[in-house]
Amino acid sequence: MITHPSRTFARSAALAVTVALPFVAAPAFAEPPAAWGSEPHVSGLDFLVVLLLIPAGLALVITLLVMLPSLVKGDSYRPGEAWHGMPEWFGGPRKGTDAALPAKEDQGQGGAGATF
Repeated sequence: MITHPSRTFARSAALAVTVALPFVAAPAFAEPPAAWGSEPHVSGLDFLVVLLLIPAGLALVITLLVMLPSLVKGDSYRPGEAWHGMPEWFGGPRKGTDAALPAKEDQGQGGAGATF
């Protein structure tokens, strides 16, 4: 594979910058203002509560709120039984599935079912 010299240079430069950037970066050595005070101590339990238990609890509450209407209503279909609901065609004709079928008198010659 033959590559253009400028493309090779661009790739080499990008690799060099990526490798050298962590060595060039330096931490800030400024002191925080005295008016800020000291940081409060945070225990491991507080850390776990804030980062794990509160989001997990919120997810559980949201899940229950979403599922609550179907839990209250009960099952409308049980596996193994016949489906008793009306057929639905999402994105189909607004007048129902019967509107999509041609009328009996319109079946003339032509199309895949043509008779001569």
